[in-house]
Amino acid sequence: MKKVFAGLLVWLMFASFAVVSASAQEGTNITTLAAGAVIGNVNSTGAFTADANSTVNGYVTAVAAVTLGSNVNVSGNVTTGAAFTSGDSAKIKGSVSAKAAFTSGANSVVGGNVTVGADFTSGAKSIVTGDVYVNGAVTLGVGSRILGSVHSGVGVITYGADATVGSVN
Repeated sequence: MKKVFAGLLVWLMFASFAVVSASAQEGTNITTLAAGAVIGNVNSTGAFTADANSTVNGYVTAVAAVTLGSNVNVSGNVTTGAAFTSGDSAKIKGSVSAKAAFTSGANSVVGGNVTVGADFTSGAKSIVTGDVYVNGAVTLGVGSRILGSVHSGVGVITYGADATVGSVN
């Protein structure tokens, strides 16, 4: 009986390691990360969507659009070949690079630079700690903050009430 329990214990240990490694695996050609799920780096040959409260422990790279739901956390950079949308309270520790428009949700945070091939719209009380480089227009939501500089390719920067930027170039 003791050997049976010891064997069962060893099997449970290996099973738990398999579950932990599966939850932190990298996603190649993944299109959707389920709500509350955790994954490593994401490489998608199409679009990518992370549902609410999910976590990417690494970077996100997608050929098409990227959409992050509310309360999604990304510990690396986000690079998309199309538009990028982040939900309310989404947090990206790295930089964001989007070939098309970028719209951020309220209370969202980008820990690096933002480079956008079209227009950039920040949600209310959102924060970008780096510089913002936009080919189109920049619209800052109420109380949003850009700690670095802002560069608009068309020279249009619209400030919501109490929105601030480090400098305009």
